[in-house]
Amino acid sequence: MTGPADLVRDSVAELAELCPFLPAALVRDTAGDGGLPPAWGAVAVVNADVLAAIITLEEDVPAAVRAACAAIGEPWRHRKIGGHLRQVPRLASRMHDLGDLTGEKTLARQAGGWLRMVKRALGLRRPDTDIGYDCPHAETYPEVHYDGQSLLAAGDEGFLRYPPGGPRVEWVHTPRIYCAGCGASWTPDQWPHLGRLLQPAGMPVAS
Repeated sequence: MTGPADLVRDSVAELAELCPFLPAALVRDTAGDGGLPPAWGAVAVVNADVLAAIITLEEDVPAAVRAACAAIGEPWRHRKIGGHLRQVPRLASRMHDLGDLTGEKTLARQAGGWLRMVKRALGLRRPDTDIGYDCPHAETYPEVHYDGQSLLAAGDEGFLRYPPGGPRVEWVHTPRIYCAGCGASWTPDQWPHLGRLLQPAGMPVAS
């Protein structure tokens, strides 16, 4: 089973791959050419979203690392954004070992949010769909749902592939309902169980 620390590791690995493209995307969007590889020509990039992603990462990633270090009693020191990102999986794993599951889940939520933001900014994530129900864990774990608890059907995602001839974007549809607050996720085979969790809210249960 994939745990929060695993989700952090996967999210940060993809962030490390994508973040270098943010300045290039901003240059392309401003200058009208250059920036991203030609294979990305069909990807829609919006200047304001790219700039917002850059600013948010510069503010939120160091703050999250500082808070995690304080939670586990480690000293914090300023690094460049890449250095802070590299610390996040280690800190999540350390929190897991120390039994700080709330802190671990918080880092998983934050890392997942950063990745979704960057992918949207780069045109690599299509809009999610709000299914109209709150996460069944929202009342149990309010501390990780303070910035959202609605369940979302995940939109298609673009992933970078590196075949001969240069990088390209491969679009993938993975049917999944997830909570951006706590990071909980349900695949189609788990939807009947999710329906039972939501039944008190009036959602019909699949047979």
